[in-house]
Amino acid sequence: MILTRLRQQNFRNLTSLELVLPPGPLALVGPNASGKTNLLEAIFLALGGEVRGALADRVRFGAAEARLFAEVETQLGVVRFEQRFGRGGREIRLNEAPASLRELAEYAGAVWIRPEDIALVRGGPEERRRWLDQALMRFSPRYRALLSAYEKTLRQRNAALKTSPRGLGVWNERLAGYGEQVLHWRRRILERLAPLAAAAYRELDAAPLVLELRETAPPERLAEVLEANLQEELERGVTLAGPHRDDVRLLLGGLDAVKFASRGEARSVALALRLAEHRLLAEHHGEPPLLLVDDFAAELDARRQAALLAYASGLPQAVLSGTHAPEGWSRTLRIEAGVWNLEG
Repeated sequence: MILTRLRQQNFRNLTSLELVLPPGPLALVGPNASGKTNLLEAIFLALGGEVRGALADRVRFGAAEARLFAEVETQLGVVRFEQRFGRGGREIRLNEAPASLRELAEYAGAVWIRPEDIALVRGGPEERRRWLDQALMRFSPRYRALLSAYEKTLRQRNAALKTSPRGLGVWNERLAGYGEQVLHWRRRILERLAPLAAAAYRELDAAPLVLELRETAPPERLAEVLEANLQEELERGVTLAGPHRDDVRLLLGGLDAVKFASRGEARSVALALRLAEHRLLAEHHGEPPLLLVDDFAAELDARRQAALLAYASGLPQAVLSGTHAPEGWSRTLRIEAGVWNLEG
């Protein structure tokens, strides 16, 4: 999948911009706080990526809405993605026809690697659950609806714990039913991601990386565990077991990376998780997603940088940002005084 054209209006600090992008590796170069991250985010969103926070907050101050347009070459032909969003909501179009995020997920899209990804290791279980769930939503449109149904039922059960415990039987049954399906989906995707993450980490470091799903209850026993926890849950007013409480264990050399990994090791583990996601999407779609890397040199030593650059250089297209271009990368998109210039 190759992004050939990007057009945007009023996205963050970018007023109006149109770029024609070449295939292969491209370095996005400029000083800090010059707009490189905003451009990468615009590309990611334009290709169907999902980010935290309200999209309306990404509209340039004083503008009513932001617009994104991306034209890509896929193995099936040229595809055009369009979005507009603001306080009035969000509109998505695919090849000029109304579309949804589910339909955008049918394409390889982009994988965005950022310094903030270290939260996948340093952050709480919700960070790793979110990574797993977002990967799943890109592979199965059905999972998005399933997870939404589980989360809605969870909110209803938590409310019942506080206000109407006599009706918990219905919510237990529904939550266990949805939760069992969520757990099965997560097991399936992790079985595919784990070996890819281990292989990616081996390219960065020698220690073995193992991924395991840590469940508060196995799928077949979720209903039983909900019943067993009932008294404590009534006292606390929250559901204590289920997919919303699970975690992905990251074992590095047999040790829990969340607790024991150094800063550099944590950065490498997070990078391996994103590269695993990229490789699995490439397998799934039959073509690699666009790889976006924000601040490619952040907290990576020379050896790890070389491994990342070698991987990116072998892709049909990759866009890496930094204050300087990687050695040997001749094509550069440079920002100077707010103006983007393509060189090489």
